[in-house]
Amino acid sequence: MRCTVVAILIALTLGMSAPSTRAAEFGTREEAVAMVKRVQARFKKDGFESTVKTINSGAKEFNERDLYAFIVDFTGRNHANAVTPAIQGKDIWDIKDQDGKFIVQEMVGVARDNGHGWFDYRWINPTTKTIEDKAAYVERLGTSDNFVAVGIYKNEQPNVNTIGLISGSPNSDDTYLQMAYDLADVLNDGDNLRILPIAGVGGPRNIRDVRYLKGIDIGLTQTSILNNFRRSNERMGQTENKIVYIAKLFNEEVHLVARSNITSVTQLKGLKVNLDARGSGTSYTMRDIFKALGIEIEEVSMSQTEAFEKLKSGEIAATILIAGKPVRSMSKLGRADGLHFVPLPYSQPLINDYLPTALTHDDYPDIIPTGQSVETIAVGAVLIAYNWPKTNVDRYRRVQRFVEAFFPKIAEFQKPPRHPKWREVNLAATLPGWSRFDAAQEWLDNRRNETAQAEGRPDLRQAVAAGGVTRSGAAADTPAQDSALFQEFLRWRQQRQGR
Repeated sequence: MRCTVVAILIALTLGMSAPSTRAAEFGTREEAVAMVKRVQARFKKDGFESTVKTINSGAKEFNERDLYAFIVDFTGRNHANAVTPAIQGKDIWDIKDQDGKFIVQEMVGVARDNGHGWFDYRWINPTTKTIEDKAAYVERLGTSDNFVAVGIYKNEQPNVNTIGLISGSPNSDDTYLQMAYDLADVLNDGDNLRILPIAGVGGPRNIRDVRYLKGIDIGLTQTSILNNFRRSNERMGQTENKIVYIAKLFNEEVHLVARSNITSVTQLKGLKVNLDARGSGTSYTMRDIFKALGIEIEEVSMSQTEAFEKLKSGEIAATILIAGKPVRSMSKLGRADGLHFVPLPYSQPLINDYLPTALTHDDYPDIIPTGQSVETIAVGAVLIAYNWPKTNVDRYRRVQRFVEAFFPKIAEFQKPPRHPKWREVNLAATLPGWSRFDAAQEWLDNRRNETAQAEGRPDLRQAVAAGGVTRSGAAADTPAQDSALFQEFLRWRQQRQGR
């Protein structure tokens, strides 16, 4: 044995973390890296011996909360440890963690082979008295045969990389919950980013949750509901900018299902119509639509599965769901069920918030005959966020991390087995009357300018400042042209990555 390992283990245990009971008192990964950089700066300025002496003196710049610096050479000798004087100058080459990892030996490997990196291990937390996951940022000290490291307790991190996403109800068969799980599946990246899909009610409740509920960073809602949210505030004399959008995603279609005796939406006047779960986006939006059309119905609320049975028995006249086609519950319907989609024509009262569209045989082959389609309307789905100011570094950075992970990977979402609606997403599409989250707008602006430079065109912002000159020498791009330009960039970027 090259040293008295038991004695060193006791010393390390006592010195691994300064006493603390609140998560806010624990250091973060960014702070650990920053401390390592301070050691490097001191080493470059004052040399090795002075740096070691300063660390061993317990100077606050190298010993803060549970963060502390230590220096070990490539033979395993500890030269500096800000909190454990007992091991200063000792050989700790053979120290192991609970899982049998040779901690120092592997840290030497990180510094010698890669220059820097994170090393994970398990160690006792003297505050909780339990074995916990720990990670140390390791970096070669200058060009010397020494490394400097600073560790953090992973379980005590303030979850800076976790994003709470409020989506839809599992009972309503809407699109939001599926999209939320797609986001988590594609974007979850260990400790770097974790999406937590949260089942919500949908609709206006999602807006309020993003606005007021702690732990909810982003959410999904409908553009019509978002616009009504703003109009409602304006009617009460309130103006605020607390809700912003990250991206307008796709369109959700209105699915109106009834028995064969109902052939027009106007026939539903005075009849029982299911508007999905109470408080859902469907119930809120359909009330708005029926009001705009001047049709008064008797509203009932239930799941689509239950509604289909009550439709067949004649207990209700129709059921409605607003979701991205094809919808699973609707795909199970066949002509033998005696049900069909009822047209919902696009008309003047719906122009402000809705779009004309159709359900086709390709969408629902078992209920819509070949070559036929059913006229209906659609509403946009939008990803929203709380408008955190950049001065709130933690909360703003969370959403920024999400944007920087999501936007470059949009092509991944458009491949099977992801929801088909991802193929409609155009990140450059704008939402009139609403501001985009700053980090999202900056990402789009930067990529547009990369595209312009790659094609030998002037920076778009410079072109606008110079009078709106574009590649054609005419007026500035229209939103449609701007969107097309962004799609060109994505294709160009994918081609370069595939080389």
